[in-house]
Amino acid sequence: MIKTLLTNLTYLLIIMMLGATTLNAQWTPVASPPADFITDHTYGFALDGKGYLVTGTDQNGIIRDDFYEYDPVTDQFTQLDDFPGGARGFAIGDTWNGKAYFGFGNGVSGRLGDLWEFDPTTKSWTELASCPCAPRIHPAFIAHNDKVFVGLGGSTSGDLSDWWIYDIPTDTWTIGASFPSLRRHHPYQFAIGDDVYVGFGHGGALIFNTWYKYDMMSDTWTQMASLPAEGRVAGQQFSFEGKGYILSGEGEDHNAMEEGEFWSYDPVADSWEQLPSHPSTSRWAPASFVIDSEVYIFNGIVYGFGPAESVIEAYKYDMSGEISSADDIETNEGLLIHPNPASDYLIIENSDDLNPIEQVTLYDLQGKRLKDFQLEANNQIDISGIESGVYLLGQEGKSGFTRVVVRK
Repeated sequence: MIKTLLTNLTYLLIIMMLGATTLNAQWTPVASPPADFITDHTYGFALDGKGYLVTGTDQNGIIRDDFYEYDPVTDQFTQLDDFPGGARGFAIGDTWNGKAYFGFGNGVSGRLGDLWEFDPTTKSWTELASCPCAPRIHPAFIAHNDKVFVGLGGSTSGDLSDWWIYDIPTDTWTIGASFPSLRRHHPYQFAIGDDVYVGFGHGGALIFNTWYKYDMMSDTWTQMASLPAEGRVAGQQFSFEGKGYILSGEGEDHNAMEEGEFWSYDPVADSWEQLPSHPSTSRWAPASFVIDSEVYIFNGIVYGFGPAESVIEAYKYDMSGEISSADDIETNEGLLIHPNPASDYLIIENSDDLNPIEQVTLYDLQGKRLKDFQLEANNQIDISGIESGVYLLGQEGKSGFTRVVVRK
């Protein structure tokens, strides 16, 4: 009974402290891309702890084929070889299983329907089978579960609602069930589990706040909870730790919103929660990526607050919260953990040799107890079954926690 009570009190304390941490979290400045690569409609992605920005339209309205790598440790950009698929704007991509997939958009000769794969180990691009669909700009694009899902977007004949599925292992395309609502372009999208989520965007004279789920297994669509705010278009999106996130974009009048709104979506509760906005107004067609628990935002344009203006300032936001001050969760300094980040195992040692560690407990950042680990003879625990993310590790009978990053 006493042990259960202490466990419950510990769990409550984690939740309370993490709640305070989240409320105090802030966007912080980071290095901007080079001055000649301040763009809109650039695709941003992250792999193996590095961020990447590719193509886009510069401040002079010229489409680019530039490709940059960002190092979060040095906070610097390095230019890589140009994207071999040609200069373009309004293109889009996503990552899956350690690679990036990218294509579509508007090139020098018109709209495109191509698809490319980027391997970060060789820093090389490979062209894959083009979509047998109408070439298009800013469609929905999601890479997940060995598939790439592409649909909606703007063709030369207008907005679309079709839905195409690319199978990565076989390099082939098939057509799926069409999007169940009005045709549109520049939607928001991400995948969680066996479902893809798509919504918002711009169709005709309307900008939407409605939201839909696509079931990969049954090839069916279901309408979900609408965003409890104005409709929006041309922002950024991603999934992280079982939730989806949408960031920035333009509002229902197709101009910047007063704040760079940031929202999370819980697929279990089918509900939305607003997070701290990024600095200044929202942005049209910025770029972003997530490294570990931090989301970065770069570039974009602001319309509706005076003359149209490209955005130079770049920021990052730690979605886990900073667990480092006296107001945050107490750190267990006696718990020594390496490697960290880790992928398959952790070695756990105690600075107090008189009290060897026998058991540790892993929590998620909402304070949920995930798993108890008994230490093996070599002081290791096996985390190969733990998904990528940020966690808290606690020691039985000791106060304080150690932040652990799992990176696959």
